[in-house]
Amino acid sequence: MTTSNLFAGRELLSESNLHKVFSSELGGSLSLEPRAESTSVSADGVKEMLGSWRAAIEREAAALARLAPSALTDLPPGCLYENQDQPDWLLAAQACEIFRNPIVSKNAGRLDVKALQRNIRDWLGREGAPTLLIGWGQPKRSAGGLKAFGPYADLAEMYAIGRLLVIVRALEKVAGRPIKLAVLTGGSRFFEAFFTRPALTLRYDQQRQAIADALAGPGVIAFQAYSQAVGDGGHTAISGERAIKFKQTLAGVSDEMAAAKFGTVLLNVDWEHVFAPDPAQRHPAPHGLPLPASVADWLATGDANRLVRAAVTSLISPRHQAACLEMIGSETVLEDAISFIQSVAWESTRKYIALHLMDGGDETAGAPEAGGRNALRLTVHEKDKQRDMPAIFTLGPRGGNQLSQHVLAMVGERGETVFGAYAEFWAGAARAVRLEPQGDYPAFAWLAESGQPLCLSSADDDALLQALCRASAAA
Repeated sequence: MTTSNLFAGRELLSESNLHKVFSSELGGSLSLEPRAESTSVSADGVKEMLGSWRAAIEREAAALARLAPSALTDLPPGCLYENQDQPDWLLAAQACEIFRNPIVSKNAGRLDVKALQRNIRDWLGREGAPTLLIGWGQPKRSAGGLKAFGPYADLAEMYAIGRLLVIVRALEKVAGRPIKLAVLTGGSRFFEAFFTRPALTLRYDQQRQAIADALAGPGVIAFQAYSQAVGDGGHTAISGERAIKFKQTLAGVSDEMAAAKFGTVLLNVDWEHVFAPDPAQRHPAPHGLPLPASVADWLATGDANRLVRAAVTSLISPRHQAACLEMIGSETVLEDAISFIQSVAWESTRKYIALHLMDGGDETAGAPEAGGRNALRLTVHEKDKQRDMPAIFTLGPRGGNQLSQHVLAMVGERGETVFGAYAEFWAGAARAVRLEPQGDYPAFAWLAESGQPLCLSSADDDALLQALCRASAAA
């Protein structure tokens, strides 16, 4: 299996624009150490930013709620919705209009609105607090620094949580009652494929919970590990009957299916876990494949992120391999790392596909029943066979199919916000926005402690805080 055959005619990534970067005329710059100047924000600045975001979320939710009834005014009876002369059916139709707004849902124009109206009517009519349920997110995996600064929740996560909160608040205004949101997190669901560190998964979910509480107050949004909803709460959701089903499904994954997703999985494995410099912290022999001795020896003194970045870049864009070799200084080490990463990623891809297929591609399968919730299910990925399930733009329409765990936020001088992998911004003038190490942070204290940046920004120092305050409104 050669690299050229593997990637021929295929889009490498579904969740970022990195494939465009790899095919661009950047020469060897992808393989060099990324350089970014820094600026900083204080704890008081973060408090001001959070206040501005809370106000913006309320404004956007109120605007969505106002639009919903007016959108129904000129519709002929029975055109889109049923029984609008009955209050409960009319209320459900108004709630549907929130999801039929193209700034909210990727499939706004393709929703089966009559089916969704029935689902919402039943949802609001049942006993128990109405809860939106969505499966979303696992810690950032940087692919050696190509995708992210580090593993922790940053401004991209807050933006996504803010978009979800807008939906919650808008539905509350239409329904006239409290609505909650439950988020099933994916670290345990895909552990067999990505080897995401369990402790890191827990911290990331706690960080997102802290952001949600800072924006919405406690009890509105709750993050829960997938394995807690459908399994035994461990670091993996594969146990018991699910383990048998997983093995059976894996046997049916073809090479063609794996080749189509290889590029995505290659950039999503927790390589920092696999290549940890301390052997005691290293995931041992992923898929039964031992780390090459040359690589293990190199990691004793070398930079693991640099090696991962060089090997991954070489796999995706072989024309950069000469520059990558210069980074590492040993052809044997680089070739062994490339071969190892390719083999691990190939088997990870097969398991990633099997994990999707065994649940029918539904990231919340079984969860409403397991959690005892009165739940209306949402998704982050449009599903052709489930047209009554809204697919949410968690990063707004301009964010497209990207998800916060795969990208950074880049904030412009007027608050305009775009999202992309870190490598996409290397050629620009954006600076890393860090948090001052001392201060009483209502959220993001983990960034102040670790030094991981909050985001990137092209704003000057005197315009930076105002730009961050306006960023949430740039949907």
